[in-house]
Amino acid sequence: KATLTPGMEAAKKAHEAGNYREAVRLYTMELAAEEAKPAPNWMHLSYLHHQLGIALNVVGQYDKALDHHQNSLAIWLKQQSSEHLFVASCHYNIGGVHRAKGEYDKALEHHQKALAIRLKKLGSEHLSVASSHDYIGGVHSGKGEYLKALEEFQKALAIRLKHLGPEHPSMAVSYNNIGAMHSKNGEYDKALELHQKALAIRLKQLGPEHPWVATSFFNLAHAYKAKKDLAKAKECFGTAYAIRLKKL
Repeated sequence: KATLTPGMEAAKKAHEAGNYREAVRLYTMELAAEEAKPAPNWMHLSYLHHQLGIALNVVGQYDKALDHHQNSLAIWLKQQSSEHLFVASCHYNIGGVHRAKGEYDKALEHHQKALAIRLKKLGSEHLSVASSHDYIGGVHSGKGEYLKALEEFQKALAIRLKHLGPEHPSMAVSYNNIGAMHSKNGEYDKALELHQKALAIRLKQLGPEHPWVATSFFNLAHAYKAKKDLAKAKECFGTAYAIRLKKL
């Protein structure tokens, strides 16, 4: 594990607070400084490419994000095993960018690689395995394969409930994902219940202006819109928009 410099720590804090534009700026500065050294630290380079790719993906700069994730993976593979857990994280994030670009077959390929490494190294009930099930479910959802998606989301939920309990921040991911599948199946009341659980968790843990809170409001808005409750839908869309405009 790379030892983080003060600049990396500052970028990490900005990232965790949802200030992704600031995180991109700080990670970019740190990467340039590391690359300018006579003997760059390969772990630092791989880490910075990795983190910069994540932040760029969030702000919608997908091609740049993909370049940085691929650079991170290439640097790592020159030094370490192809079955290391960091390689799984690289495939996981590369798959996430392809999913955001609508390239679902490429996304599925990388997420399945990540899942295979995690299953081998960590077992079937690890929280990182839950994250892989979530992303594979998201790819199936993007392809319109809602039953396959729901199956993956429920696997992730079962793992998280066992290890974390129903009110842990990570549970919001599962509640949102399963809620979205209920919306796709026309089960809007079930969807609203789950999205409201996710929102409550995120408001408590992250505060009212975090981008993940915006995601929960966005999901609620879609469920209200599907129910023809347009006033509540408009209110939730407006809240999500205001947060995203400020933060992203």
